[in-house]
Amino acid sequence: MTAVNASHPLLPAIVREHNAAEVIALGKDRGAVFYETCHLYAQTLWQQGFPAKCILALNRALSCVLSADEPVMSRLPLPYQALAWLMIHRPGEGQFIGNPRRHWQHLATRMVEPNKELRSWRAWACWYLAKEILPEDEFPPDLKQIREESLREPTRAEIEQRLAALSPADDLQRFQAALDWTRAELGKPTRAPLTMRIRRIEAPELPVVQKLAHRIWPEVYPGIISRAQIEYMLTVWYHPSAMAREMELRGTWFALIEAAGHGPAGYLSFERYPGTDVCFINKLYLLPEMHGCGLGAAALTWAGERAREMGCGRLQLRVNKANAGAIRAYKRAGFTFLDDVCTDIGSGFVMDDFRMEKPL
Repeated sequence: MTAVNASHPLLPAIVREHNAAEVIALGKDRGAVFYETCHLYAQTLWQQGFPAKCILALNRALSCVLSADEPVMSRLPLPYQALAWLMIHRPGEGQFIGNPRRHWQHLATRMVEPNKELRSWRAWACWYLAKEILPEDEFPPDLKQIREESLREPTRAEIEQRLAALSPADDLQRFQAALDWTRAELGKPTRAPLTMRIRRIEAPELPVVQKLAHRIWPEVYPGIISRAQIEYMLTVWYHPSAMAREMELRGTWFALIEAAGHGPAGYLSFERYPGTDVCFINKLYLLPEMHGCGLGAAALTWAGERAREMGCGRLQLRVNKANAGAIRAYKRAGFTFLDDVCTDIGSGFVMDDFRMEKPL
C-alpha cells in the first residue's frame, strides 16, 4: 500500500491494506470482529489520505455495543481519542475531511435502530469533541436544522450523564479522557468556578460599558458582520450619551457582569416594551476569554428575575443569524425562535437577525 499519511498512532498498526469488502462481509454482525475490522479499515483509510472516510469507519465501530470486559476493548479502546487526534492533526488541502461537527450533529439526530439511543449519544460525544477542536467559522453547525427542528445542542454534562446511563462499556471514561487530552493538546486551560456578580449601573458608569464593547466587538464579530459595520454600530450605539438617553427615554436598564479577580467581564441591557408583558434584552456581551465560564447563563437568569419583578411574562432578544455560539447559548437557556427580522440601521447597514423568546 502506498501511504499518503504516516500511521495514525491511536489506531491499530497494519501490515496490509484493508478494504470495505471485509466490513461488508460481516453482514449484520456487530461483535468484536466487526469492531476490530472497522479499526483496521480506518487505519488504511487514514494512511491512504481519506480522513472523512476514516471517520465513517470509526462511526461504524461505535455502532457496536460491546461490554467493557470484551478483550478487544482493552486492545482497541472506544475511538473517541483517535477521532480527536484525527481532527487536531487534520491534513491540509487535498485530503477531504468534510465538516465533522455538522456530520455528527446530523448523525445524532437521525440515528435509527438498533441501539439508537446509545449510538445517538456517542455521536453527540464526538460532536462535542469536534466543537472543542474545530474553528466554528470553518466548520459551522447546521443552523437551518437547529432552527427548523428546534434542536438544542446538549451540554457536556448531559452527554456524560447519558453515556453513563446507556453504555455497557466505558464510554464515559473514554470520552472524558479524550476531552482532557484534547484540551491539553490545544493548550486550553481548565476553568475553575468563578465568583461573580451582576449589578445595575447608572449613567456615570456607562463609559465602562463603552470600553468593554470596544474590546469585545472587534474580536467577536469579524466574519459575522463587516468591520465597517462594527465601527458604525460602536459609534452610534455605544457613546455614553446615547446609552444615557436610552435610560432616560425608555427606562432601559444597564448592568455590569463582574467576575472575582477579573473585574468587569461583560454587560447587558434590557427594557420592558410599553403595553406588553415583554422584557427585551438589547445587549448581552462577554469578553471572549470569559466565554464558557457560566457568566452568560447567569446573566440571562438574572435578567429573567428582574423581568418577573417588572411583571413581565416573556423575555425576548435578537441574535445575528450567523452567530452560532450565541444561538447555541440561548437555545440551552430555553429560548425558541419566533421569526426573522431584518432592520435597516442606516449608512447602508442592516441587522439580519433571528428573534427569540423565552416564557418566564
